[in-house]
Amino acid sequence: MPVSSDEDYQKKRAHLSSVAREFELSVHFPLDRGLPELGKEFDLARVVDEIKRAALVVADLSLERPSCYYELGLAQALGAQVILIARVDTNIHQAFGRNSVTQFRDLQEYPSVVRQSLRKARGLEA
Repeated sequence: MPVSSDEDYQKKRAHLSSVAREFELSVHFPLDRGLPELGKEFDLARVVDEIKRAALVVADLSLERPSCYYELGLAQALGAQVILIARVDTNIHQAFGRNSVTQFRDLQEYPSVVRQSLRKARGLEA
């Protein structure tokens, strides 16, 4: 999900963590391990390893950030199970599954959309 460009990042992060606990999942945010130091390369091998070990990937495509699409492409290419969500009226660019994005209107609806998506991904509802 967008981080610095999303004023709702901290609230979304808290909602994701809370809903994940309901499913006995832990949440990993790639930037928790920090950004590469100035002049150092992005550690692609580490990111690939993290995606391979993930039970599933939640991709919030709100704000149409190129980095989110890059990470989504990696996850899909590696065969990860991916959940796509976005704020209503977000323009969804080239992405496999773009017609299956679950949309949310606001932060109040965000946790229920994440919960519904996780239930569906876990085969708990059709």
